[in-house]
Amino acid sequence: MRIGQLARAASISPRLLRHYEAQGLIQSRRLENGYRYYTPDTVEQVRWIRDLLECGFSTRQIQGFIHCFGQEHFDAEQCAAGLAQHREKLRELDELVAVLTERRRRLVERMEHLFGLNTSSSTGNELCNNLTEKSS
Repeated sequence: MRIGQLARAASISPRLLRHYEAQGLIQSRRLENGYRYYTPDTVEQVRWIRDLLECGFSTRQIQGFIHCFGQEHFDAEQCAAGLAQHREKLRELDELVAVLTERRRRLVERMEHLFGLNTSSSTGNELCNNLTEKSS
């Protein structure tokens, strides 16, 4: 498939596909007319890349283990570095969740103290309405 077809199938721009190729994340071969040609399984590979980017991996990190995806059987030993990076990313996300949970707790505490709100039994909309009523 050509780059436009791949872009439509993967729901991303041809420019981003060229970027992924320049980063070594996907490969194409050139046809006689100079057009890039991608295999149909590149669509799934692009989806993996996008998912990994959304999880917080950089393209450089993905380069190190992209070859592990698309195999029928994932060889954890062969891809141990990729597995270690996934575990590290999971640890980072767990830390971020803990930080955000603590920030949320402190914000609720502050709202209850400053505005006399019982935030534990109110929804976000109710809180906004209560704040509006109190400031009127």
